[in-house]
Amino acid sequence: MEHAGVSEPDRSSVHERWARFRFSVVGQLLAAPPHKGALRAALRELSQRTWQHPITGKPVSFGLSTIERWMYLARRTPRDPVGVLRRKVRKDLGSHQSVSSTTGTQAGRSSCIT
Repeated sequence: MEHAGVSEPDRSSVHERWARFRFSVVGQLLAAPPHKGALRAALRELSQRTWQHPITGKPVSFGLSTIERWMYLARRTPRDPVGVLRRKVRKDLGSHQSVSSTTGTQAGRSSCIT
């Protein structure tokens, strides 16, 4: 049971919380696009704001180019603008990269001064 003013802790995944956060930053640009020639100023204004980190709650800010990238990603995917802002899981997740013995030996030799 939820009481007024008391909310349940957010149990969604970290990736989902980041996606919702990113969308909250750029959502106003998508819902009410700035007039022609005003996008750069709107992005600059958003980049100068301090936001509440979606995981830690600490103050955080983002660069203009980062916010611009989020906006264009969401705009290009109108069917699921939040989903596209989710962090992508690396394809090599869970695998270990290794250096072959010949590559490692060659690298070791090239760094030695004789």
